[in-house]
Amino acid sequence: MKSINRFKKITAALALIATFGLGQSYAQTAPKKMEKEAKKTEQKVKEVKTKASGTETKAAPTKAMEKKDAVAKEKSTQAKKATETKAAQVETKEKAVKKEATKAAETKTAQVETKEKAVKKDVTKAQKQVSAVKKDAAATADKATSEKYNGHTVYLGPKGGKYYINGNGNKTYISDKK
Repeated sequence: MKSINRFKKITAALALIATFGLGQSYAQTAPKKMEKEAKKTEQKVKEVKTKASGTETKAAPTKAMEKKDAVAKEKSTQAKKATETKAAQVETKEKAVKKEATKAAETKTAQVETKEKAVKKDVTKAQKQVSAVKKDAAATADKATSEKYNGHTVYLGPKGGKYYINGNGNKTYISDKK
C-alpha cells in the first residue's frame, strides 16, 4: 500500500516537473555532476601514479600502489555507470511524462471537436424547423383562393387583404385597385 502511494506521489511530482519545464534542467545537471566526480577520481588516480613513479625511479610499483590504482579505477567506473543509469532513468521518466501530456491534450481536443459537431448539427436542425414552421404558418393561417396573380396563388388574409408568396418566400400584397 505504501509503495502504491509512493508511486502516485512520484508520478504527480513528475507531472509537475514536466509542466513547468524543470525536468529538462535536472536531466542536464545531474549527469554533469556525476561526470565531474568521475573526472576528479581519475585525476586523483593519475596524481597518485605520477607521485609513485617519481619516488620509485626504476623499481616496480608495490602491491599497495596496485591496490590503490585498482580501487580508484573501480570507483571511476562505478561513478560513470551511475551517471549513465541516472541519465537513462531521467530520460525514460521525461518520455513517459511527455507521452501522458500529449495523450491528455489529444483526448481534450477530440472531445471539443465532437461537442462542436453536435452543436452544429443541433443548429442546422433548428434552422430547418424554423424555416418549415414559417412556410406552414403562411400557408395554413390564411385561406387560398382560386385566383392567380402573376402565376402565383392568391391568399386571403385575416382582415380581408389579398396577397401572394413571391419567389423569396415573402408575402406581397395585392392592391384592390384594378
